[in-house]
Amino acid sequence: MSFPLSPNYSCALVLVAKIPGLSEGDPRWIQPSPPLAPAEAIALKQCFLRDMSANIGQIVDSGRAEAVCFIAPDNAESAVRQLLPDEFKIFPQRGRTLGEVLANATEELLNRGFPSVCLINADCVTLPAAFLNVAIDSLNKAGDRMVLCRLDRGGYSLIGLKEKHRSLFDRVSSSTSDIVLHTTTRAAGIGLRVEMLPSWYEVNDQQSLDRLCVELLGPETREGIPTVAPFTRQYLAKIIEKEGPGRISPSLARQA
Repeated sequence: MSFPLSPNYSCALVLVAKIPGLSEGDPRWIQPSPPLAPAEAIALKQCFLRDMSANIGQIVDSGRAEAVCFIAPDNAESAVRQLLPDEFKIFPQRGRTLGEVLANATEELLNRGFPSVCLINADCVTLPAAFLNVAIDSLNKAGDRMVLCRLDRGGYSLIGLKEKHRSLFDRVSSSTSDIVLHTTTRAAGIGLRVEMLPSWYEVNDQQSLDRLCVELLGPETREGIPTVAPFTRQYLAKIIEKEGPGRISPSLARQA
């Protein structure tokens, strides 16, 4: 794929996404039983991509970065192009494990001339834009370093690098029990400075879906509609308006 580089970029902001309905290995909550039917889960994942790409797009519009998405499966470009803003450059994921996918994406973009790469978990739909700006600022500092945002239940929502450091991703897979500990231990072994952001969460099961509903639709947000994740919020609100919150968010049902 062609990749025209902008002369004023400073970082590649990268969504790493499996395209819903087209790829294997969808999250555990995409099941034909509660809380979401398969079609609902696919639609919600599409909302995630729309919301996260819009969030990244605002930073790109400021001239601080360029937007990239590494997708699986590799024949999904036409489908994902309908979900992402035009400024996103799309590449297929390469690798058998999560670690290989992340390492290959980092190497490809650094080889193309980007001074830094920030890989973002596409299931962290409400990840604050402020985290991305802090990551860019950190990666713009002199000297080699890594920026990391851990998931509160293991793994990470964001990892930013200025050099390839492929060993950081050795033995990393979706089943690795503590990816953050593995990665930071490897970083310490090569003398790589690590800057940690506050932890965040990904939406990949019933518990995290419930948390998302509370964040976007709970009592604290009803007075003023949040600007974060508008596509996701609208879709969840539509389900709740139709049948109530009990199926997808027991916490909201208790607060009603």
